[in-house]
Amino acid sequence: MTLPTQKIVALIQEGGLLSRFFSGFEPRIQQQQMLENVVEAYNKNTIALIEAGTGTGKSIAYLIPALLWADHCKERTVISTNTITLQEQLLHKDIPSLIKALNLKLKVVLVKGMNNYLCLRKLEDALSEISLFKTEDTEEIEKINQLKSYCIEGSRSELPFMPKPATWERVSAESEACSRNECPFFQECYFFKARRAAQEAQILVANHHLLFSDLTRRAELNNYSDPAILPPYRRVILDEAHHIEDIATEYFASRLSRLDLLKTLGKLTADKHAANQGKLPLLREKMSTLFPKGAPHEILNIIQRLTIDLPGMRHVIQERIHQLFDQIAGFVETVKKPFAEQENSQKENKLRLIDDYLGHIYWVQRVIPHGKQLLESLRQYTQTIKSIDDDLKHIDHPRLQEQTKSIRLDIQGLLLRLETNISILNKFLSEEKNKERVRWIETRELKALLNVELIDANLDVSQLLVDFLFSQFSTIVLCSATLATNQQFDFVKKRYGLQANLLKDRKITENIYDSPFDFKNQSLLAVPTDIPPPNHPDFKEIAFENVWKAIQVSHGQAFVLFTSYQMMQACYDKLSKRLESGCYPVFKQGDENQKFLLQKFKQTKRAVLFGTDSFWEGVDVAGDALRCVIIVKLPFKVPSEPIIQARTEAILSKGGDPFFEFSMPHAIVKFKQGFGRLIRHKADRGCIICLDTRLVTKGYGKQFINSLPACTTAYMNSERLWPRIEDFFRQTYHYVKQQQKIL
Repeated sequence: MTLPTQKIVALIQEGGLLSRFFSGFEPRIQQQQMLENVVEAYNKNTIALIEAGTGTGKSIAYLIPALLWADHCKERTVISTNTITLQEQLLHKDIPSLIKALNLKLKVVLVKGMNNYLCLRKLEDALSEISLFKTEDTEEIEKINQLKSYCIEGSRSELPFMPKPATWERVSAESEACSRNECPFFQECYFFKARRAAQEAQILVANHHLLFSDLTRRAELNNYSDPAILPPYRRVILDEAHHIEDIATEYFASRLSRLDLLKTLGKLTADKHAANQGKLPLLREKMSTLFPKGAPHEILNIIQRLTIDLPGMRHVIQERIHQLFDQIAGFVETVKKPFAEQENSQKENKLRLIDDYLGHIYWVQRVIPHGKQLLESLRQYTQTIKSIDDDLKHIDHPRLQEQTKSIRLDIQGLLLRLETNISILNKFLSEEKNKERVRWIETRELKALLNVELIDANLDVSQLLVDFLFSQFSTIVLCSATLATNQQFDFVKKRYGLQANLLKDRKITENIYDSPFDFKNQSLLAVPTDIPPPNHPDFKEIAFENVWKAIQVSHGQAFVLFTSYQMMQACYDKLSKRLESGCYPVFKQGDENQKFLLQKFKQTKRAVLFGTDSFWEGVDVAGDALRCVIIVKLPFKVPSEPIIQARTEAILSKGGDPFFEFSMPHAIVKFKQGFGRLIRHKADRGCIICLDTRLVTKGYGKQFINSLPACTTAYMNSERLWPRIEDFFRQTYHYVKQQQKIL
């Protein structure tokens, strides 16, 4: 069965259904072309690469085919996004409106990961535990218990307060500790209710992480037709698809930190406030209370191991965890110290573990021996806990089995986590060289300790994407406002594995749809050409002064986008008092939740917002609330990042040019995202000011500019530039009046 392409396109043309149904709906040729492209992907089982500029209405263009295909062809589509903002737009605005307009009866469900849901069994255990000994999260656990009756879906987002991460982990659902239909709360279980709802839905909305979790599970089972983490599906739409490589890299990476190990150990048993807390002491307490007049020999033997043997082992493990991770931190400091001054990276907290370091005397004589000791202790500890569980299983005492069943399930879940930690640590410390992967160490100062994290990641995820995603589903649509670089998809196709030699039997279509907005008249791209380049020692000081001038010219309502938190903080320290005294209220990323910060910015006159990574994209401020975006530096990835170093070397080893093949395309996509914050509506106007003169002085700057919508430009010295920008704001004031009429 296929969808009638022209009939569907007619829905969004002049005089079509949507024009009649939605007041103010504007037919756009770009949207119509994209919709036709998506219908073709459904009808012909193809992969569609689509860049749709701001204002195209891309969500409508892919939702209509997905909804109609679900209705006519009875096949489910998964729509995956990177941000909650887009998920909320789809679920609460776009999808309900289209279902109503198209007169469809479809069920749409937002699918969340398991740990987003409250586990009633774990909550009962937590309540039982705090009745024996008070803990730091007693108040929050009691509050969650009181509020659970008001929850409909039982997810964390339903609670009127945000529990601490540690508290939520104690009561949230998790696959390792789930007995499924054997659980006494199975019928009431929030997670399985959600899963049953998803099974009945024709459209599933998820995030990229959950999608990859499902893809991994399906690959393990080699089953794409039965339920895994998600119900079965044959069609996939990936919006915000420019994130896929980073998400896949992060998802398939192995990570282990000092804090991870200590937390897992602490959940099993920990000394807090002179009391033994955790699952093992709770098991001991449950067993002891069952035999108040004296326990039989086999029970006493288990209680003794829980009371004496395991606490002794835990103390040794805890000491060895600190010894190992202190040695790893010392290794990082030793190796980096000779280079710290010349790299100006004293604050750098990452070290790539290159082959040469594996033979370093510090690594061989200090890190490896401590690692082996810790691994030995952890294995002995897990084996002892398993032997206790085995002994308990063989005791013929129904009440004992019933009373300890739940807590033993939690212990088994924690043991699985501990065994995963053992595997990651063993692999990280092994001397095996793998050219396909990169290992690095990160250190970070926390309040109580120096956390040290070990990371092992794939250098290239293209084959994984081919195997797990692109070769498995009938229709795959990848779309974003920023997928192409220099009007081509070459970069993203190579990084994602969308190439003929890897996907021999798949047709891939490529389309770029320009924004329908009039960027030539609505926007001005300005560069003050008398600023020194970013590597100049005076760049920061001069750039910060130009930030101040730009804010004055735009009278606030400005985003200032930085490529690093350190530079953002330095600029804030330099200008915040001046801004406040000039009646420019200033907001800074990190001071508050992003959603609240953005809301305050929109509601405040003459406001200025300083932001880093998360404000470059997924942030929508229409109208004159945002009329100036200041990009301090071109957003090249930090070359000292371990994974960037390794990928650069891999390209070099194959005779390629890492700058033009990797660094520059990444920066262009990010630059386009920052540029895209400004014009969000046909009645918007504004100025994008780039303080990085490489945009106009370097040859590659043309590729950045060619990747943007065609807009008016002003590249000149500051003396001429600021009056030019003032003129632009005066000449475009009619857009503000137009916006006010619309509102």
